[in-house]
Amino acid sequence: MSRGSRFRLGVATLVAVGLVACGDGDPPTRVARDAVLRAQPIFLYAPADTTRPPRAIVFFFGNDIGFWRPHRALASSLAAAQYAVAGFDMRPLLRALPEHGATRDSAFVATIDPLIARVRHELGGDSVPLVLAGHSLGAEVAIWTAANVCPKGTVAVLALSPGSRSHLRVSMSDIMNTSEPTGAESFSVASEIAAAPPRERVAIVRGTRDQYARVDSALLAAGGQRIARFTVPFAGHSLKRIATASYETRRALDWLLADVASVRR
Repeated sequence: MSRGSRFRLGVATLVAVGLVACGDGDPPTRVARDAVLRAQPIFLYAPADTTRPPRAIVFFFGNDIGFWRPHRALASSLAAAQYAVAGFDMRPLLRALPEHGATRDSAFVATIDPLIARVRHELGGDSVPLVLAGHSLGAEVAIWTAANVCPKGTVAVLALSPGSRSHLRVSMSDIMNTSEPTGAESFSVASEIAAAPPRERVAIVRGTRDQYARVDSALLAAGGQRIARFTVPFAGHSLKRIATASYETRRALDWLLADVASVRR
C-alpha cells in the first residue's frame, strides 16, 4: 500500500471514529424552547436540580471533530454539579465563514455573539454567570471569543488542552494533530489571553502527557494573577480519562467562580 493510500485510509478511519464518538455518550437532557437554538448543533444539559438556578452557564466549544463523546460525558458530569452546559459543534459555522482576514473574524463575531446570548437566556438569564469553555481547538476559540467578542455576562474562560497558536477554521493539521497554524490569519493564544478583559479569570486544564504542555509557561505568563493550571494525571491531549478530567474541570470551575456571586453588566 502506498504512503498516499495509507494516509487516505488513516483520515477515513479517523473521520469514521469521530462520527461514532460524536454519536455516542451522554445525550442532552434538555430541548431548547428557542427555535433558532433547535436548528443549531447545540447540545443542552440542564443542571441536576432544576428548581434552583445553575451555578453558571458553560458555553462549550467542541474540538475539530465536534462535540464528541468525552465532551458529552463531561457535560453530564458538570450538570450533576449544578452547571448548565451548552455544547456547540462549531464546525458548520467555521465552514460557512468567509475565507479571509477581518471579514472572517467579523462574520464569526456577528454569528456567535447573538447565539451565546440566546443560550444564556434559554438556560438561566441575566443573573447567571457565563463561562466560555472548550477543548483543544475549541479552547483556543473560547479564548479568542473572550478577547474579541466579549459576550455579555462572561466571567471566565475554561480552556482544556489549548495550544500556542490557532485560527478560526478546521484544517487537516488540526484533525491530524500534526502542527499549529502559522499563517497571517492565525493568532497567538497567549496574546489573546492577555487581551481578554482583566476581570475574567482563565483556567487551563491539562493532561500531564499532553504534548502541548510545553506552551503553558507562555500562557500562564500572559494571564498573570488571573490564570491557573489544573493537571490531569496520566492523561493526554484528548483528556479521555473522564473520571480524573471531570474532577479537575470541576476544581477549575470552582476556582474560576470563587469570587463571582452574580453578574451585573
